[in-house]
Amino acid sequence: MNRFLAILCISMLSACATQTENLPRWQMRQEGQRVSYEVTVPCTVAGALESAGALESGLREGMRYASADRSPFDRPWIFSTTFQAMKGMYHILRFEGLNYYADIDLNGQRIASSDTTFGTFCVREFDVSKLVGRNNRLQVTVRRAVEGDLNHGYVDWNPRPLDESMGIIRPVSLISTPDVEVQDVFVKPVLDPANPTQARLDVQVTLVNRSDHAVQGEIRGLFEGGQLQEKVQLRAGESRIFNLSALVEHPRIWWTREMGTPELYHLDVSFLKDGITSHGKKVRFGIRDIQSTVDSLGHRLFLLNGRKVMIKAAGWTDDLFMQDTPESVDLQMRRVADMGLNCIRFENVWSKDDAVYDLCDSLGILSLVGWSCQWEWEKYCGRKEIKGYGFINDEASESLAARYFHDQIIRLRNHPSLIGWLGGSDRTPNSRLEERYLALYDQLDYRPYICSASGLSGLRGPSGLKMTGPYEYVGPDYWYLDTRIGGAEGFNSETGPGLNIPQEETLRRMLGEDLWPQGPAWAFHCTASDSGMNSPAYLNAAMEGLWGKAEDLQDYLRKAHAMDYDSVRSMYEAFRCNIPRTTGVVHWMLNSAWPSLYWQLYDWYGNPTAGYYGARKGCGPVQLVFNYADHCVWAVNDAVSAFSGTARMRIYDADSRLVREECLTLESHARRPQMLFEDIAGPCFLALDLTDSEGNPVSDNFYCLPSQDNQYAWDKAQWWGTPIGTYADLSFVTRLPEARIRKEVLPSEEGYTVILTNESDVIAYQNILKAVSEDGSLEAEAFWSENFLTLLPHESKTVHCRLPHGKPAVKISLSAWNKKTTII
Repeated sequence: MNRFLAILCISMLSACATQTENLPRWQMRQEGQRVSYEVTVPCTVAGALESAGALESGLREGMRYASADRSPFDRPWIFSTTFQAMKGMYHILRFEGLNYYADIDLNGQRIASSDTTFGTFCVREFDVSKLVGRNNRLQVTVRRAVEGDLNHGYVDWNPRPLDESMGIIRPVSLISTPDVEVQDVFVKPVLDPANPTQARLDVQVTLVNRSDHAVQGEIRGLFEGGQLQEKVQLRAGESRIFNLSALVEHPRIWWTREMGTPELYHLDVSFLKDGITSHGKKVRFGIRDIQSTVDSLGHRLFLLNGRKVMIKAAGWTDDLFMQDTPESVDLQMRRVADMGLNCIRFENVWSKDDAVYDLCDSLGILSLVGWSCQWEWEKYCGRKEIKGYGFINDEASESLAARYFHDQIIRLRNHPSLIGWLGGSDRTPNSRLEERYLALYDQLDYRPYICSASGLSGLRGPSGLKMTGPYEYVGPDYWYLDTRIGGAEGFNSETGPGLNIPQEETLRRMLGEDLWPQGPAWAFHCTASDSGMNSPAYLNAAMEGLWGKAEDLQDYLRKAHAMDYDSVRSMYEAFRCNIPRTTGVVHWMLNSAWPSLYWQLYDWYGNPTAGYYGARKGCGPVQLVFNYADHCVWAVNDAVSAFSGTARMRIYDADSRLVREECLTLESHARRPQMLFEDIAGPCFLALDLTDSEGNPVSDNFYCLPSQDNQYAWDKAQWWGTPIGTYADLSFVTRLPEARIRKEVLPSEEGYTVILTNESDVIAYQNILKAVSEDGSLEAEAFWSENFLTLLPHESKTVHCRLPHGKPAVKISLSAWNKKTTII
C-alpha cells in the first residue's frame, strides 16, 4: 500500500510539475466603465465586442462600416482573469502577442508597463513566482497602436480595423515547474534526397532554471522510432541551449499533397530530476529537405526533397477583427487543398494561433512567411519613408523589428510546411537591419532567406521574385502574351485579375438594397487604395468591351464570373505551360478580411467565387490547356508519376456545330509541358478532355476563343496592370440560344449527386450549381466536384456535392448562362 501511495504521489507531482495551462477565459471592459464582457482570448477588442453583440448588427455590410464609431477604442481596455497556482512551484506567465501597448498587473502588483511592453509580434515571459498565491487575479490593460507604430496591418486591402487590432491577440499561458522550464524545442531535420533511407534530427532544447540553486538532471526526448537523452547541469537562474541528435532509419518523408504524403512526427521532450519530470514540451515536425536557388534566368526556384516545385499559391489575410475560428480556418484550408494549390503566402505572419500553420503541415501545403508592406509605405503606417527601405530606419524601430523577427522565427520554425522567410514585401530592409536579421537567421533557422517579395537585391543577392502585378483585370491571354511585366515568366509573388465578384447570394448579403444599379456600396467593398482598385469601373469597362454592356444584375454576374474564371484559370495554366521559364505564382489574394469584391478565391462567408473553380481547373494535376501565345493545346503535368492516356480536342463553331475533332495517345511527364494540337482559330468553342489508359475520365477543359486576342497598350502599363487598347470580341458567347437542361438530384451518403443533361443542340455555357440554405444564403461547407461547368450538346455530367455529416437539408439550384434556358 505504501509503495502504491508513493507511486501515486510521484505521478501526481509529475502531472502538476509539467503543467502548462492556457488562460482563455477573461472579462473585458473599457477603462472607466463598469460594463464588462466575457471574452475568449486571443481576441481583439473589436472582435470581442462583435461576438458579444455590442457592435452594430450587420456592421460589415452595406455602408455601415463607413460611419462606425471608432472613439471607444481611443481609451484603454482592460482584460482580467483569475487562475489558481500550486505552492512550492515556480510560475511563469507567457504572453505570445499583446497589441499594442500593455500594462500587466498580477494581484495588484505591476509586472510590466506600457513604456517597455509594446509591439504586436513580441513573445514575453514573466517569472511571477514571488507574486502568486493559491488564487490569483491577472489584469492586462491595452492601448491601441498609433500612427508610426509597427502594428499588424491590412495595408489597403480593406478598411482599417476600428480598434487597430488592439487586444490580447495570441494565447496567454501559465507555466509551472519545481525548478526547470523546457522553454523551447527546435527540430532541424537533415535529409539527403540522394539517400532518403536515413535522416538525422538535430534538436535544440532550451532550458531555463527558474530556481535559486543549481540543478542536475536529464533531457529525455521520445519520438516514433527513437529517443534523445543527455545528462545536464544548470546554475541557478541559468538559461542554456543544449544540442542533441538522433538518426532515423527509413524515415517517413514529408511531401506536398501533389507530390506524396505529408508525413508528420511528434517529439515529447522532458527535463527529469531524480527520474521525475519537472517540465516538458511537445512539438510536431516533419522530415524533409528544402532548398532554394536563383536559376540562370534570375528566377527563384524551390526544391522539396530534391524535386523542383512549381509554386501555385495565393495570399492569406486574417479576418478584419481577427475573428477566425478553428472551424473557419479548417474550412479555408480545405478550400485551398480542393483548388489544388500547393502554397500560401502569409504577408504579415498572420494567425492568432498556430492553427493555419498546423493545417499547412497536415494537408501538405507549403507556406512562405514574411513582413507586410504596411511598414514600407508612409500612407499606411505614418512614418517618413526612405526610398527603397520603407521607414524602419532608426535604432528603436530596427531593434523592435529584429525582436519581432527573432520571436516569430522561434514560434514557427518547427513547421515543415514553412519553406522560406521574406525580410520585406514591396521593399527590402536597409543594410543595418538586414545584417541583424541575417545574424539572427543564421543562428535560429536553416530555410532559405529571401530579402524581399519584389525584384530587389539584399545582402545575400537578388530575391529572384517579381512583384509587377497586375492587380486589375486582364484577359486570359495576358498571362501568355506579356513577357516583361506580370505575365508567365519567373516567380510572381502577387498578381491576379482584380475583382473576383461573389455569387449573387453573397452580394445580396453584403450590399443589401444597394445592389442594382451599382451604388456607393459597390465601391466601398472594393479595396481601400487611393491609387485605384476602389470601384468596379475598370472591370465594367472591360466587360463592355469584351462582352457588351450588362443588361441587369444577372447579366452582369454572368459576364463577371466568366471573366474571373477564365483569367484566374489561365494565370495558373500559363505558369505551368511555360516551365522552366516559370517557377511560381501567387494569386492576390486567397481570401478577404471582410465582405469584399476584390482579390479573393472564396468570399468572406466561405463561398467560392468563379475564380475558385478557375484555379481548381487550372491546377489539376494532369491537364490540357489552351496556350494563347501560339494558339495550340498543351499538356501540363504536376503529378509525380508519368501519365499515359488519350487526349481529345473538339472545336465547335459559334453556332455550336462540331467542326473539328482530334485524338492522340499521350505520354506525359512531370514538369515537361508538351504541345499536342495546333492551328486553333476563333471564334469558336474549344473542348478538351483526357482519359487514362482504361478509358476513365481524368480531366477536361473548355474555352470560348475570339477571332483575335486582346490588344494591350503595353506603353501605358502601370504597376497595377496593363490597359487593353482593343478588346477581343466575345459577343458570340452572349448570343448562345436557350438550352434545355435536365437536372436530377439524388441524396447520397456525403450529400447529393446531381446529374445534368443538356437535351438541346446548343452548348450550355457555364452553369452554376448552388446549395442554398433555408435563409437563402449559400451553404459555405458545400464542396462541389465541379462547378461553373459547361455542357456540350446532348452531354451529361454527374457532379457530387459533399456536405458535413448532420448538416440540415439544402436546396440544390442551377443558374444557367444561356438566356431563357429551360431547367427541368
